[in-house]
Amino acid sequence: MKKRLILCVIALLTLNLIVQSQTVQKSDSIVGKKKARHSTEEVTKFLFKNTRYPVEQLGTNAGEGDVVLSLVIHANGKSDILAIVSSPDKTFSTSSLVAFNKLEDKWSPARINNTPTDKNYLIIFRYRKYLDTQPFDYKDRIEHLMSKQKYKEALRQLSNAINDNKYDWELFALCSKVKQMLGDVEGAKSDELTAAKLDDEILSVVNVEAIGVTRTKVVRVVGSSTKRVVGW
Repeated sequence: MKKRLILCVIALLTLNLIVQSQTVQKSDSIVGKKKARHSTEEVTKFLFKNTRYPVEQLGTNAGEGDVVLSLVIHANGKSDILAIVSSPDKTFSTSSLVAFNKLEDKWSPARINNTPTDKNYLIIFRYRKYLDTQPFDYKDRIEHLMSKQKYKEALRQLSNAINDNKYDWELFALCSKVKQMLGDVEGAKSDELTAAKLDDEILSVVNVEAIGVTRTKVVRVVGSSTKRVVGW
């Protein structure tokens, strides 16, 4: 009888532990974060279509750079620009703000445990000029190198890509994978954390590109001469 009682107590304790474990797992499964998004537009596509490269910057030797806007999307679905974090020139800032202000101020806010909450974000406008060339697709090249197990070359290409675009979380995620394959565990973990941080903080990265070509133009004065001109 005593033996049976002990067995019953053990069985009840085991069952209780199982129930508690299942309860905790169920509770954890409903905990989560959801990123804010616009109620009617796909933000990156909308801003891409509505951002204009400042004409006055096309003829300069520099005329490139990143505009970083900081904004808060409130729990009530409204937004406020907090600051221009950085910008290469006022013309770029103006172009970025004009495009953003065309967005209707209707947002689905960030959520934590399904509860709307205020959340700060960054929007990046990357202004780039390409003369007699095209934007280089780093990701396709890197993924091809990874498929060929050329990890050192993939890492070199990733370094170039990140120097050009330090806001792309996908580049850091790829970098983490490559470093893992090369045995750099600490480096892989660091890049993984950077990718997660960028994905959480950045709402949109907008590539604003001006592509130009040079051509030879014949100028007739006394004789004939030629000059190179740029057409955007």
